[in-house]
Amino acid sequence: MSDRHRRYGQGQSVTPESACRLPGPRAVWRSISLVLIAFVLLSTFGQVAPISYVNSGSMSPTLSTGDGFVAVPTALADNPEPGDVIVYRSEEIEADGLVTHRIVGRTDEGFLTRGDSNPITDQQAGEPPVTRDRIVAHVLVVDGHTVTLPEIGTVSMWIRDSVRATGTGVPASSMELLILTGGAVLFWRGF
Repeated sequence: MSDRHRRYGQGQSVTPESACRLPGPRAVWRSISLVLIAFVLLSTFGQVAPISYVNSGSMSPTLSTGDGFVAVPTALADNPEPGDVIVYRSEEIEADGLVTHRIVGRTDEGFLTRGDSNPITDQQAGEPPVTRDRIVAHVLVVDGHTVTLPEIGTVSMWIRDSVRATGTGVPASSMELLILTGGAVLFWRGF
């Protein structure tokens, strides 16, 4: 049989150039590491990561403590309306922190918000109405259901709580950044 008429699989060798390559375990760990680093950096510097989580039960049963969600930046989301779950920069109840609550009403001054399991609105608790410029993200909803990533924030919360319990004086977010980034680097190197 001549080389021109070889049958499939007969007499052909597979070379690295001709083989179909799938990403190996090292490439997968590197991808995970990059996502972790981005997640930690954004969270540490007060930004909403594309995947974020809630650290209290105020949004139960929609989002339980430690549950993650997909955050859609305000620039990419529709106009906020009552019923939407948003992430906003708090002025009072979280002292410049981020709060994930549902819009329950609208006034001339801004939006009224409340956690699903809270008996009163954030505004009744002292938070001024939420203006559009304080909304940093919307929680992704598909077919009327909040996209939930169960327990994705539990490890991050455990690290933060453990650091606070030691009383080292190091801000928990800094220690969280150090630990998770160190872990990501180890994954990157293939350990």
